[in-house]
Amino acid sequence: MTAPHPAIDASAGEVIATETRAEIAYLSEARADLLVQASAAHRTVALVSDEVTRLTYPLREALRDAGGRWVVRGIDGTLRDGLDGRRLASVADAADRTPLKHADDVAVRFLRPVPAESVQLLISQSVRHKAADTTLLGATAELFAQELTGAPPSGWGAHEPAVSTWDRTRLTELARKRMPNETVVMVAGSPERPLIGTLRTARTESGLEETTQLLVGIGEPGSDQARTAIDSLPSVFAALAAHQMPLFGLVMGRHGRRDLTFPSVLEAPPTPLGLLMGPPGVRELGLPVEELTARLGARGGRPSARPRPVLPARLPRPRGVDRARRGARRDRARQRATRARHRRTVRGGARWPATLMRSCSSRSRCTAAGCARRSCTATCATAGPPTTTSAGSSAAP
Repeated sequence: MTAPHPAIDASAGEVIATETRAEIAYLSEARADLLVQASAAHRTVALVSDEVTRLTYPLREALRDAGGRWVVRGIDGTLRDGLDGRRLASVADAADRTPLKHADDVAVRFLRPVPAESVQLLISQSVRHKAADTTLLGATAELFAQELTGAPPSGWGAHEPAVSTWDRTRLTELARKRMPNETVVMVAGSPERPLIGTLRTARTESGLEETTQLLVGIGEPGSDQARTAIDSLPSVFAALAAHQMPLFGLVMGRHGRRDLTFPSVLEAPPTPLGLLMGPPGVRELGLPVEELTARLGARGGRPSARPRPVLPARLPRPRGVDRARRGARRDRARQRATRARHRRTVRGGARWPATLMRSCSSRSRCTAAGCARRSCTATCATAGPPTTTSAGSSAAP
């Protein structure tokens, strides 16, 4: 940075401090420009505030993306990082990137419980567009807003507050003028229909990639309104896949404040609720669509030629999610062990065909006489390798 930035209040080493006494800190034009310039100069921006200050979702994400810190000055005079709670001796310590190793490294005031006022959805969805004159951006944000809050976004803008009336045509014109540079704009709802987030557009070799990140309030914890919104996620994903080319989408649920701001205290981590993977991701990762459909209840948004597996939405149940993950890991370990046993099985000097190895991973009982194994869908090694009938099923030779 060749000249002092107007948003800089102090500087200590590689740390640049910008202070606020506001109750809500947002991503203003000055703060956004400071984060860009500091990142280019490889310096750390420290937003210094009191404990009463809360961050908007765009400012919180911009701070993290730029490697910035949120230095909170407690009423007892201590300093802490408002994002991870680490104790700080001075503002200059905000540049410390050492991972937290002990609970004593976290400030006690960071651990204060905060009552949940609202169920919120964290949405991240990327789609691909053709680089054509007819392309119109903002459809993803409009769809999620309409389906989850009952109305399209109310405003947009290059910075916060997003006070310009929602207009996809003007939004697209701004992105087109800035090409080939990346464009990021803010999107907002209303107090009655809380929504806030960003739209990021970038030119790629395959066309235009639009990434929508939203934080949406869907009702009070335990309310029918919140449950209905979560249950509607698969249909929202299906509607998106029917009209656009999705790349990757993830929706997570969390509890927070009704106004969608983030306080400087520890909050419960979000819980995954639904996932959408478009054809490019399915092909690149080689996802087993049929297996996902059978085991996890995934839904295909298009015919199998262009699969879009949509994992089902669930209400936040962290413990249940952990049990499901442990069960999936056990299943994968069991399948690997089964395949390893089959590979070691040799009859007449020949190994079992790989196609049959992959099919022998269920728990059905072996059909060989007197065999009590459950590791194979057909006969086990004691009765010889299976053969495939004309109907595609396995039978003993």
